[in-house]
Amino acid sequence: MKYCKRIRKWKEGMKINPPCAIADMPIEVYHAAEGLSNSGLKTLLSVPARYYYKYLSGECEEKEKPHFKIGKAAHCYVLEGSRAFRKKYWHNPYGNLIKDDIIEILNNKGVETKGLKVAELKDLLLKTMGIEKKEIELTANELNQVVSIAKAIKNSDLSRGAFSQKGRSEVSLFWRDEETGVMLKCRPDWLPNNHKNIPDYKTCQTVNPFDFLIDALKYGYHIQCAMYQEGIRNVFGDEVESFFFVGQEKEPPYISQVFLLDPSYTLYGEKAMRLGIRKYIECMGKGIWETYSNRVIFLSIAPKPEDLSTYYDRENSICYAPSYLDNLLAKYEV
Repeated sequence: MKYCKRIRKWKEGMKINPPCAIADMPIEVYHAAEGLSNSGLKTLLSVPARYYYKYLSGECEEKEKPHFKIGKAAHCYVLEGSRAFRKKYWHNPYGNLIKDDIIEILNNKGVETKGLKVAELKDLLLKTMGIEKKEIELTANELNQVVSIAKAIKNSDLSRGAFSQKGRSEVSLFWRDEETGVMLKCRPDWLPNNHKNIPDYKTCQTVNPFDFLIDALKYGYHIQCAMYQEGIRNVFGDEVESFFFVGQEKEPPYISQVFLLDPSYTLYGEKAMRLGIRKYIECMGKGIWETYSNRVIFLSIAPKPEDLSTYYDRENSICYAPSYLDNLLAKYEV
């Protein structure tokens, strides 16, 4: 089997010939490139119609969700370093000034302001002060939060060690599934040179072990774990020894914790991968991208039958109630 011998550096217009590893590929290029990703697989397994809209229709315009802003900025600072962070993120110390204050500062600098609109004055002030606009602006509080998060990681021996391995961040991996030929892709947060111990960085509300375990199941971390190990195996021909998560809270004191998934979770992740790939082939072949159901769904008050593994019986279009619903409804009893 052919494997990738070196990581190539991204160049505009370069072709993707799997198996391959590409460094410095812009994230928007990675998202647009052919291939089922970890996020795409999880979307397929949830609702195929949503996968089609998001990845294939050409109609979806992704909007940055505000609560992701700090997490993405922290990823950049922690994984790529302060220099890369400063190239992408910036803070405007004059952002809250009113028009008269801006004019006063510029006039004191000997700059003519007559007839200029507010937007023009703001741009002129930045230019006068030697401040360059970057891609993403952070408020003073957001900037302080991100810097504090990165500092807290460095102060934690366990968490710092995860990203002190020799390697590089955000390498894009592409390969074809050996069984089906479907193109797959992944982008590990940090790829060590020896491909042995792979860390993934998660900013979250809490690293309480039980809550993180619930999040791991809810957000499909086991699928990600299987996907990345499969990618490294198919691209480089190497077996990953461990895939682990570095979770960090986004509020002071920015506690971080390292978590290792039970290997059994990864087996379920592998099964989910295969199911997602088969679902993709089925939908592509039929040209039908399912929603939750093409029938009316009956919402049952009864508990689910023992032979059902989930509360939603898709075949019979029935959704059964969880056991705790009895307690919620008990308050209406006379």
